[in-house]
Amino acid sequence: MEDEVDVLICGAGPVGLLIAHCLARYGVSTSVVEQHDKIKQTMYGRAMMFAPRSLEMLDQLDITDALGQIGFVFRGHKSYQGGKMVDSPSVPTTGFEGTFFDYGLLCRQRYTEETIREAYTRTSRNKVHYDTRVIDTSVDRGPEVSAYPVTTTLEAPNNRKTTTRSKYLIGADGGSSTIRVLAGIPFPGERNSRYWARIDGRVRTDMPSARSGLCGLNSPTHGSVLWAPLDHGSTRVGFALPPEVWEQHGRDITQGTVMVEAVKALHPFSLEFDSVEWWTVYSVGQRLAETYRAKERIFLAGDAAHTHSSGAGQGMNTGLHDAVNLSWKLAGEIKGCFTADVLASYEKERRPIAQNIIEQDRIISVLVGGEIPEALKAEGKDAATLLAEVYMKNVKLNTGLGIGYDVDGIVNVTPSKDLGIALRAGSRAPDVLVQRPGPIVPVRLLSLIKNEAVRFTILVFCGDPEHTAAGVKKLRGYLDGDEGLTSRYSPALFGFLTIIVKANDNRAAEETIGCPGFGNMLYDADGSAHETYGVEKSQGAVVVLRPDGMMGTAVRLEDGKQIGKYFDGFLKKGRDADEAFGSRVDGETVNGNVEDEVEASVDEEAKGEVEVEPLVNTIPSATNFMGPFIISVLFDSVLRSFSPLVLLFLPPSISHLHLSTYLPPKPPPIPRPAPRAEVQAPHVPVDLAARLAALMAPVHDAGVGGGAAVGAREVGRRYHAHFSGSFPVLPVFFDPPHYLLTRMRG
Repeated sequence: MEDEVDVLICGAGPVGLLIAHCLARYGVSTSVVEQHDKIKQTMYGRAMMFAPRSLEMLDQLDITDALGQIGFVFRGHKSYQGGKMVDSPSVPTTGFEGTFFDYGLLCRQRYTEETIREAYTRTSRNKVHYDTRVIDTSVDRGPEVSAYPVTTTLEAPNNRKTTTRSKYLIGADGGSSTIRVLAGIPFPGERNSRYWARIDGRVRTDMPSARSGLCGLNSPTHGSVLWAPLDHGSTRVGFALPPEVWEQHGRDITQGTVMVEAVKALHPFSLEFDSVEWWTVYSVGQRLAETYRAKERIFLAGDAAHTHSSGAGQGMNTGLHDAVNLSWKLAGEIKGCFTADVLASYEKERRPIAQNIIEQDRIISVLVGGEIPEALKAEGKDAATLLAEVYMKNVKLNTGLGIGYDVDGIVNVTPSKDLGIALRAGSRAPDVLVQRPGPIVPVRLLSLIKNEAVRFTILVFCGDPEHTAAGVKKLRGYLDGDEGLTSRYSPALFGFLTIIVKANDNRAAEETIGCPGFGNMLYDADGSAHETYGVEKSQGAVVVLRPDGMMGTAVRLEDGKQIGKYFDGFLKKGRDADEAFGSRVDGETVNGNVEDEVEASVDEEAKGEVEVEPLVNTIPSATNFMGPFIISVLFDSVLRSFSPLVLLFLPPSISHLHLSTYLPPKPPPIPRPAPRAEVQAPHVPVDLAARLAALMAPVHDAGVGGGAAVGAREVGRRYHAHFSGSFPVLPVFFDPPHYLLTRMRG
């Protein structure tokens, strides 16, 4: 256990682990403690659904692909009533437009925690301290505050008492938060008398389309029944527990009773359990902490700050938004880059979102139980119809794609007047397709903007250079001058991308705009990126994105001073942030102690749980992949023999292969390194499909006959031209090349 650390995080659920991972990427030292010995807990379940916006954020943190390899991807939803399929829009599958992550992902909390914890461990070289609970905490607020003013007393295994001093303490320890209680933060709200059941397991049923997406059943006795295909072939059944069942069993309810009620809930379809992996019965409490911050140094996030039902699948998703929002602001504060207003905006931005979700949940939790709230009875509609209408009304909130923050004049500043930009300050930045110089294969803009430092991304939309050349040169002059951003502030705080409306051929990128570019140059050949952002091609604009991918402000192309004014509002003067964000070893931030990873063991009898404030059950597992030596030997043989068929039979566990031996040296980055080429998971096919289409075209044309060798040589040539540092492999089983392209989505 660390004696001194920048941030001590209490709670190793998805929210606490994600905060730790984000801070580690920013070079902030962390320690994570968890009161439950999750290593020994064999049953698991809990939060499971990732909404599209959460997947976007996690992708910028290099986590989404790993989750996608585990979870169940769904785009469809089916509703049944009386054994027949009926039309009924639902929040999980409505409103997925406007994103390349146009799907939901179902992955149980055990595997979510394992994935985020492994990412955190790789980045920080720290382990999570399980079976360690917080006993007391205090904050030194005297006239001479020490560098580590928060003192927290912990009880480690074997009743061993330890003390950790930190700069900040974060409570991400669930609805029964110890940190919230110790900090004296009131948690007002209400708990209703309804009870819900959730049960996970391997099942058999005659319900149609049982593993083709989410399903909902309108039951006259068990309310709106959830049927969710999960990872590893499991399924979750969720339903409202009939009042008489709870009255009969109460807290003595057993797994057997829950199984019987699940069978009744699915009627008229059959249901048999081959195994049960987790179950719970719980009541719903809608509560919201009066403040997310206490004593200046203590913060709350996730369920520690807000609780509600799982009716709209918002519990974990809301917490993940909390984690990303808090992390970059806290890191900037610790590194001395921001004024106090930035960290104060965490509560101002996130608490109103939780309030909106709770207000929605007060209605949804009643409708899911098959009842109708008093306020809606006059409409004369049944519960299922009203539930669908509530989902539709709040679809942008529930997918996360419509979540935005108010203009505050600090980090969210209204765009320049007369600019006409379509976006509002504080709203999510849209993802668009652009092209790198040379390859005409499109890439997602947000895939080039990783959340790996407290860095603001400045998008320079140059429009058509024939009309915007003067504005571009004026902006270049400001940035290069003594009053430019990087003259007054650390260059580490900024990343630039230049987007040009021009065809991507027969030109050098810098010649296109008539002056040195602003970071990496990208082409918007059809003008769609400019159109999506609401930027006139004849005018251009500069759009500033916050580290969490939300729009900070936008100004006219030639008005560089307005960009400076925006950052002057909250950045502290100085150029010392280059050393503030940690050291890098092999591309990973190193902070804290280097310790062995936690070993997994399973030795506790499996059991279910009856809960009011639910506990978290999880168990980690280690995942090993083929070593780089075997891969390099394999591909040395492939590239020497130019056999394209070998590429088609590689196991799908190989996601991308580093073949630096065969690659030419990379040019030096200016001023930010270009992201490496990556394989997208099968559920995000745009980049991969387009790239493979270009790469495999000669093999497709040559077929599998005598022309295959010629096609393979062309593949080798295109491999060097299209990929930098890694080679994508599509898991295709026994399909000849001429069927490959027709089976790829996109």
